[in-house]
Amino acid sequence: MSIAAAEMAADTTAAWFTLAGALGGILLTSAVALTTAVLTHRWQRQAADDQGRKERDQQLRQDRRETYARYWSAWNRFVHQLRKLQRTALEQQGSGAPIPTELTEQTQEAELGWRDAADALFLICGQDVSGAAEAHMYATEDRHHGAEQGEWLSGRGTYRRLNDAMRKELLKLP
Repeated sequence: MSIAAAEMAADTTAAWFTLAGALGGILLTSAVALTTAVLTHRWQRQAADDQGRKERDQQLRQDRRETYARYWSAWNRFVHQLRKLQRTALEQQGSGAPIPTELTEQTQEAELGWRDAADALFLICGQDVSGAAEAHMYATEDRHHGAEQGEWLSGRGTYRRLNDAMRKELLKLP
């Protein structure tokens, strides 16, 4: 082999190594760029999912807070009417006079507002609040029947249990 042929072979070999190195570098750079893009996309999607979940939880907490406040407000109006009904029934027990229609209508209107608020509560509340609300509603219905007879019945602790369940539910959301 001549010197010219040896030089040509060396140049060709060097060219092949240069080409292989360049292609290897491009391939390695492309793989790193692709991996970075995939991971970045995945992290962005996860961050967006986390943010969406956080916003839904915050909205649920706010909706529950408003619904629970409406429930207690409607319940307080109803209980106020029940106390009026109970006092009137007690005063009229011996006389046999009927309860005034206006008082009965006001009590029914307050009850309807309370039941509407309870319907909204059952749509949005969790399991613990649902169970406590059901017991609270039964106790309130018993109070209503007792008030019609001039009696004031105990709520049997259902107010406190429902209030505690609501508070716990509002605080446990992330």
